[in-house]
Formats: sequence, C-alpha cells, structure tokens
Amino acid sequence: MKPDELVDLMGRQVQDGESADALTRAVEAILKRLRRGEAVSLPGVGKLVPDGRRQVRFETAPKRGGRREPR
Repeated sequence: MKPDELVDLMGRQVQDGESADALTRAVEAILKRLRRGEAVSLPGVGKLVPDGRRQVRFETAPKRGGRREPR
C-alpha cells in the first residue's frame, strides 16, 4: 500500500489534515522502537524485528482460517 492510499484510508476515519499527521506519528513511533532494538507488531500483517546492525526482518503473521494439517 502506498502512503497516499494509507492516508486516504485513514482520512475516512479522521479529518483530512489529521490523517497525514497521524500517519507521520505512527511511522515515527515504529522507527523509534526499531532503533531501540524492539520488535514492532503489525496486527494482521506480521512483525518487524531488528536483525543485526541497522537491518530489519519482516515476519509474516500466521494465516487464520486455513485448513490444519493432520498430525
């Protein structure tokens, strides 16, 4: 999803000017936690995990509602 699309989606929930500010604050909060070496969970999407020096690994969330494999 592109930033403009995300702002449009957020704009449906809050005022137009506030949506861009809310997106900026969210991104800044995510970057701040990653710089401290903390993982960031993105519900329904996955997790951003700091991996070494200035690198981030993305772990996808397990899919729900799928068929379970028999044991």
